[in-house]
Amino acid sequence: MFDRLMLLARGKIIYFNEARLSVDYFASLGEACPDLSNPADFFMTMMSIESIELDRETQSMAGSIVINKDEIEREYQEKINRFVDSYE
Repeated sequence: MFDRLMLLARGKIIYFNEARLSVDYFASLGEACPDLSNPADFFMTMMSIESIELDRETQSMAGSIVINKDEIEREYQEKINRFVDSYE
């Protein structure tokens, strides 16, 4: 029950605006909240490096990719930078 929402990742603001606009905003950036999902849970997952790590582990188990921690870190940083740039 609040009007404004601020989301931070790595100490940088990636969203600060009306809470009711947040789901559509991230959808416009290619990060759509799945239907019937709690947006707060989705945002927490989206902003964490663990989401990329879990995705890579799933791909690795399928034999389609080798897990490289440096690559995961780079991909996560690029994702956060994209959010920061879009916000600014």
